[in-house]
Amino acid sequence: MNLEQIQKQVATCSCGNLHYPITIEQISASEKVWQSVVKFVQQKQWRHLLVIGDVNTQMVGYSPLKKALLTVGIDVSIVTLSPNRQGDVLADELSVVQVMLELDDSVDALIALGAGTIHDVTRFCAAKAKIPFLSVPTAPSVDGFTSKGAPLIIRGKKITYQLVSPIAVFIPSDIIRDAPRALIAAGVGDMLGKYTSLLDWRFGAFDGQEPFCPVVARLTEIALSDCVKALPDIYAEKAEGLDQLMDSLILSGIAMLIFGHSHPASGGEHHLSHYWEMDFLTHDRPAVLHGAKVAIATMELIDTYRAMIQEQPDVPKELGDWVTQMPTRQKLESIFNSLQAPLQPEEIGISSLLLASSKREAYRLRERHTLLKQMSLQTSHFETEERSL
Repeated sequence: MNLEQIQKQVATCSCGNLHYPITIEQISASEKVWQSVVKFVQQKQWRHLLVIGDVNTQMVGYSPLKKALLTVGIDVSIVTLSPNRQGDVLADELSVVQVMLELDDSVDALIALGAGTIHDVTRFCAAKAKIPFLSVPTAPSVDGFTSKGAPLIIRGKKITYQLVSPIAVFIPSDIIRDAPRALIAAGVGDMLGKYTSLLDWRFGAFDGQEPFCPVVARLTEIALSDCVKALPDIYAEKAEGLDQLMDSLILSGIAMLIFGHSHPASGGEHHLSHYWEMDFLTHDRPAVLHGAKVAIATMELIDTYRAMIQEQPDVPKELGDWVTQMPTRQKLESIFNSLQAPLQPEEIGISSLLLASSKREAYRLRERHTLLKQMSLQTSHFETEERSL
């Protein structure tokens, strides 16, 4: 992935929106990535690093990272985030406080060792402490590694803060290729959610005058397309397929970083996912992987979204062209079945009542002009008319 070439593409864009610079100085992926971490840290002349992880990521990645750093005299310690009563580590106030209590003036930088939740907590703490952080993903499960966004649960509500991107990303390829199948499926779910998020973004620009950048949209499309092409190798858990999945997730995050918001990668499917997550927290239920929820939400919306665009007169050609590229729900079910992933809402604990309420109310979680919002408002209008008859 050539960050300089991406910057040049963005520089030619005439969309009129603010484009944020890519502040990531290095992205490295290899089975010997720990030496790249050491070299980078030495160049920065950092002496004390604080790693943020959980029990699982500490087990798979902390030992080689610590050994590499201690060998050259760099002090390193770890905060192992505590799970809640359900056994889940959350990106919430408690996790943030746990990290901040261990942070002092001697810490030069943080290292996020893990996947989405750990990156969200680390990003927030790094921004508040005004120090940089390194990204060390341990599973190809989400696309937020390289973005600026930190979705946190504050008093039970999911709020996304636009903060800082990592200063560098170091991907331990051997750990990524050995990730549990459920996390691989979650990463595919987060990527295939781009079918509906990109449609929502285009629709919001057309019908709601929301800001849109064609260059950023194209970067997200490339990430999605490359992931889809690699699906056979991902099914087989081949190194090439899992490496491409990780590359697609990284590129999607960079697209969000450039735009400064999550619009390219997050639409109605993410709003449903956030709504379900908040409901699970309210009722003390175990968490479900973000990408698994996004996959289910995408399958719930994609055929309806297509029909809504095809039924509208005078839609721009790019909206019509995009819906012709979108797979059907049946095709998505085939993909996720091949990944041994859940296919129906009830398989992840989403009742018919929760599904219905989320389709009515989830659009309120974000100030976005999405097809989910239009769908919800149309349903409410029809219901009001029926009651008045």
